[in-house]
Amino acid sequence: MVRLGGVILGLVWAQSAPVDTLYGLIGLSLEMDKAAFLPATLIPKGTSQRKVWYRWAVDTAWQGIPIREVHLAFYRDKLHTIEVRLTRPEDAEAFLVLLETFLGKGVQDGYAPRYRWRGERAALLYDQNILTRVTTVRIESLALQRQLERDVYRDYQSR
Repeated sequence: MVRLGGVILGLVWAQSAPVDTLYGLIGLSLEMDKAAFLPATLIPKGTSQRKVWYRWAVDTAWQGIPIREVHLAFYRDKLHTIEVRLTRPEDAEAFLVLLETFLGKGVQDGYAPRYRWRGERAALLYDQNILTRVTTVRIESLALQRQLERDVYRDYQSR
């Protein structure tokens, strides 16, 4: 019986996590090349932790939900992070319902409306400020994050 349980557990582990299957948000895919974006749509916001951040100047909606702001971070000219900001609580609640429909229930982090989904290739965070009710949804490429960490470590060792 233990052996059968191990086989079933192995099958569960072999399947992709839904967040890995989604691997993007609002019609964008993680690891997209920066050249795929029109230069006029990327407004520079600065550099943080070796990622170059931009505001995406495109009117955006996801499944009919209007998106207030979209920020994109690139590492080595590949899309590392997609960050969406929702200011209306009803939009945020609808967004969470869609995420749960696509990805299943997220793991709640603390007492605030903060949920996480993690796979082998991507991690997604839904985080609502309990005072302002402004919600941030962020999905990151874990493959690019591992590359960034390797590069930082290699730079550190070369000093």
